Amino acid sequence: MSDTITRFKLRNGTAAAWTAANPVLLAGEIGIETDNRRYKIGDGATAWSSLSYYIEGVLARGQASKTTAGTIAIATAGTYQSTGLTATFDSSTDYQVTLGTSDTFGLKNSSGATKLFMVQASMDAYAGNNHTLGIKLAKNGTGIDQSECRAFSGSTGQIAKLFCFWMVELADGDEVALYVANISDTTTIQFQRGRISAIEVKA
Repeated sequence: MSDTITRFKLRNGTAAAWTAANPVLLAGEIGIETDNRRYKIGDGATAWSSLSYYIEGVLARGQASKTTAGTIAIATAGTYQSTGLTATFDSSTDYQVTLGTSDTFGLKNSSGATKLFMVQASMDAYAGNNHTLGIKLAKNGTGIDQSECRAFSGSTGQIAKLFCFWMVELADGDEVALYVANISDTTTIQFQRGRISAIEVKA
């Protein structure tokens, strides 16, 4: 007596195809988004777009860094501003997050949905003896005060090492970036290296 092997596949399609069709899945029927690796389970009454995802197996994430020196001109002492620098995006580890477009030392939520992210950023820099430098995260160009970090730079190029983090909710297309300030005066900041990363936080 030989064994019989039966193969089957679950109903599947891209996120755009599911949204366009917007079907009502049978109770217990599974629908898979092949491009996002997410799925929903039907209840026999609710259309696709109104169903919640059952489990999301892959977290949205992205990171970018700059490991070469640069200069950041300071317009106003104590005022946080964009670095004006361009970070290199790590395309080998990203998922649903891309390099910022309005600020190229930032990250953009490109997932198609609102998500909560843990965002971390750091910078090594100096601006001369006894200068207080600061960094904070900024969402769509608005600083997040709770994320601020300050440190001193010293004489003979003594580097201030700054690190900050905060959980930030980003709608699709929103960006989060590294902002900097020379708290002491308008001396140019000599940037040495820095990075920013964001990873989705699940409830």
